[in-house]
Amino acid sequence: MAAWLPLIKVILYYVAPIVQAAIPAFTKKKNDKADPLVALQISELQEAVKTNSEFTKSLAKAIEEAAQAYGNEMRRARLIAVVAIAMAVLSLTFAVASLLK
Repeated sequence: MAAWLPLIKVILYYVAPIVQAAIPAFTKKKNDKADPLVALQISELQEAVKTNSEFTKSLAKAIEEAAQAYGNEMRRARLIAVVAIAMAVLSLTFAVASLLK
C-alpha cells in the first residue's frame, strides 16, 4: 500500500481542482431564476462580440488590400531599378568603348 501513496498524491493534485470546479454545477438549485440584468448583460456582450467581429473582418480586408497595393508598388520599383541598372551598364559599356577607340 505504501507504494501507491505517491501515485495517489500525484493523481489527487490534478483531480482536486477538477472536482472543485465541477461541484457547483451539481449543487446548483434548479429553481434559481436567472437575473434579468445578467441576461441583458449577456445579450449586450454577444452584440459587442458580433460588432467586434465585423470590424475585425473589415480591418483584415483593408490590410490585405493595402498589402496587395504595396506588393504592386514594390514590383514596379524593382522593375524601375532593373531598367536603371541595365541603362547604367549599357552607358558604362559605351563609355569604355569610346575610350578604347
